[in-house]
Amino acid sequence: MRLAREFDLLLLVAVSALVLLGVTVIYSAASESDLWQNQAAYGVIALLVAGAMIYVPDKLFYNLAYPLYALGLLLLVAVLVWGTGEPARWLSLGPGSRLRLQPSEFAKVATIMALARHLGDCSVSRVKTVRSVLIALVITVIPMSLVVKQPDLGTAVSFGAVLLPMLYWAGMRGHHIFFITAPMLSVVFSFEPVWKDHAPVVFAIFIILSSVVVQLLLSRLWVTLGMLAVNLSAGLISVYLWLDFLLAYQKARILTFLDPERDALGAGWNIIQSKIAIGSGGLTGKGFLQGTQTKYKWLPAAHTDFIFSVIGEELGFAGAVIVLALFLLVIWRALNIGATANSRFGSLLAIGLAFMLTFHVFVNVGMTIGVMPVTGLPLPFLSYGGSSLVTNCVALGLLLHMYTHRHDF
Repeated sequence: MRLAREFDLLLLVAVSALVLLGVTVIYSAASESDLWQNQAAYGVIALLVAGAMIYVPDKLFYNLAYPLYALGLLLLVAVLVWGTGEPARWLSLGPGSRLRLQPSEFAKVATIMALARHLGDCSVSRVKTVRSVLIALVITVIPMSLVVKQPDLGTAVSFGAVLLPMLYWAGMRGHHIFFITAPMLSVVFSFEPVWKDHAPVVFAIFIILSSVVVQLLLSRLWVTLGMLAVNLSAGLISVYLWLDFLLAYQKARILTFLDPERDALGAGWNIIQSKIAIGSGGLTGKGFLQGTQTKYKWLPAAHTDFIFSVIGEELGFAGAVIVLALFLLVIWRALNIGATANSRFGSLLAIGLAFMLTFHVFVNVGMTIGVMPVTGLPLPFLSYGGSSLVTNCVALGLLLHMYTHRHDF
């Protein structure tokens, strides 16, 4: 009875609504196939698993954090050796089986659990030590690097997207976060494809401003000079990233994001058609199954990466706002659970999951309207894919569990 009274019904209803809408939109985007039936089956199973996770003993998730992280790493290594698909990002669950597992989805939640345990075991003062931060970086960078090898740069970035919020929530000060992010910003502000002929000037301005900020914050010349050296080195790395590291399709996605019209019939096709679909939906949309961009297959990957475009076309601005409101509700509930959890592990886990969902929604929706590059990140609970849906529902189960047991976790 106590579990029933303490159940976060609002969170479950919001996620269930998203899953149901996802199945419906997948039917519209791929009505000639049985994909919507597969997604419906995944959804029912995943939601049942999420509900069952409420009754798991309190300390089990804490105790399993590191073993699950190790399992996630093993699966990421396995997909590099035995992976299927093009590129190879899935593991087939048996010879000739249609069921496949995408280890990178599972590894995201496992990594967040490992980070939550590591940072949760540290006191606020210990979180600020170099050793603690280095361990957190290692926990994040190992799976991140394995995913980059697949290659799947978009998913790899999502691992890093949860690290900084979790460090801040664990007690790290804002200026320490700045020290960690400054080298990454150096790569961005020195990236020639973005700034073109202005890249040297933009990079120089950033270097000067960041050095001034460091000196004002700490008033230690040796730290300022050290950060200056690190930022300059990171800027030089951007040249290597562009010339030797990024693959051809990744470069094409970046250039297309900056100028979709440069290859309107090739790399820019997806973004252009997505914008047409969303823009043509108007206020209330064209109606279910009436989207011309979707129906006549002008919009590629309509049931996966660009499912938000289908929503915008068929349900219009009003439907898109409702979907975003549901996501905001889910993220708000996750942040609230993190703020009210009794244990540092539970609190950090909820915050990590909240920012994982936030990053996916922000990047995917931004991609469909042309303000973010095409990355292949699915829209949580909506895009077709069993691994993604089950993983996100496992995240839901963890949140429901922590809410129900927030007084005794």
